[in-house]
Amino acid sequence: MRQPPSQTQNALLAGPVRPALLRFAGPVILSMVATQLYTVVDTMIIGLCLDAGALAAVSNASTVLLAFLFVSGGMELGGGLLLASRRPTATPQERSALIYNLLFIDAALSLALTAAGLAGMGGLLRLIQTPAEIQPQAMAYARFYLIGLPFLMVYDLSKQLAMACGDSRTPLLAVLATSLLNVVLDLALVGPFGVAGAAAATSVSQAAGCLFMLGYLRRGLLTGPFRLSELKRQYVWDVFRLSAPNAVQQASAPVSSMVKQGLLGGIGVTAIAGFSCASKLHSLLLMPVAGLVQALVFFVAQNTAARQPDRVREGARQARSILLAYALLVTAGCVLFAGPLLRLFTADGGAIRYGALLLSRQALVFAFTAMRHLQEASLRGRQRMGLYLASNIGSTLIDLTACVLLVPWLGYDGFYLAAFVSAPAGLALAYGLARLGAARAADPS
Repeated sequence: MRQPPSQTQNALLAGPVRPALLRFAGPVILSMVATQLYTVVDTMIIGLCLDAGALAAVSNASTVLLAFLFVSGGMELGGGLLLASRRPTATPQERSALIYNLLFIDAALSLALTAAGLAGMGGLLRLIQTPAEIQPQAMAYARFYLIGLPFLMVYDLSKQLAMACGDSRTPLLAVLATSLLNVVLDLALVGPFGVAGAAAATSVSQAAGCLFMLGYLRRGLLTGPFRLSELKRQYVWDVFRLSAPNAVQQASAPVSSMVKQGLLGGIGVTAIAGFSCASKLHSLLLMPVAGLVQALVFFVAQNTAARQPDRVREGARQARSILLAYALLVTAGCVLFAGPLLRLFTADGGAIRYGALLLSRQALVFAFTAMRHLQEASLRGRQRMGLYLASNIGSTLIDLTACVLLVPWLGYDGFYLAAFVSAPAGLALAYGLARLGAARAADPS
């Protein structure tokens, strides 16, 4: 039988560290992997059913769409944190009012973002130098995806609100169900409708997940119908205060992707397709790292509050050994099987060569990336969010600077050579900031 949240929290504060970490991380990792896996399968279906041009179009459109999704991610994390912090002392009616306010703010923001995206998508695609031959497909994909953006944002926030109230099982089931639905719809729609069918499949599956999660909130957490009188201006500021730092951190990913797509535009469509496939695989392989790191964040936070520094250090040591073993497997697998892995996405020989080159070379510094995330988990667990943002954004800037300097000089090889520079430098930066955060924790004065 599944343990209630209080028992799970106590398990992080006592008993063997490694089993506690792995039990806590398991559902988180599964949810992250499922979410990323359906985007990988989505790319595979497009690549195998269509061609390299379609892959490149979706890659460019997705890069621009990330600029809208980071706002969704910040709202999701900030809203969940606000509900979690108010839940222990709130009455059911106050909790219900807060949830309605969060959903209203999120829905209003999503409609504004959708309108802005539909109006400005053409200019954004040109900004990242989308090749003319794939621009119509990229526009079609982006427009259909944006139509589903309001459903996606409310869906993601609803899952976070459920977890903030102690239920991680229902969001996980929702992710699994919507991922399966997305794959089925891809198989049905991509053939006859091309990339527009892929975007429509995502929008429909997210809409279904949104309706399911809203029904869940209505049955279990909302005490009555929505009333305009429940809306409070103070909640807007509270959400912004908590969401903005997370949104800034998440914004670094789309900015980085847009810069790299701009650099790729001058190399060619085949390079864009190969880069996209390799990046999808790399992101999927990072999900277990992200899940374990998220579990470590909670572990560090709770044991720091309980004044158990030895347990905090042991948790970090156990996580480090797990991540290093996993990184070794990833490196070996990508170096040995990069070509076969890329052939799962496309039959285009040029795209396979570009993607396999990037995947196999980036894998050589995968351990540095995993260890950087581990150091940043320590900062997040100790609530040193300023230092965490400095580490995350600093690492992104190092990577982008290396790409901007190397790619125009060396061409496509500049992307993985930039990783050889930025991954060790990012780890060094994170390590230094983590030590600074630990010193401040030990001496608050």
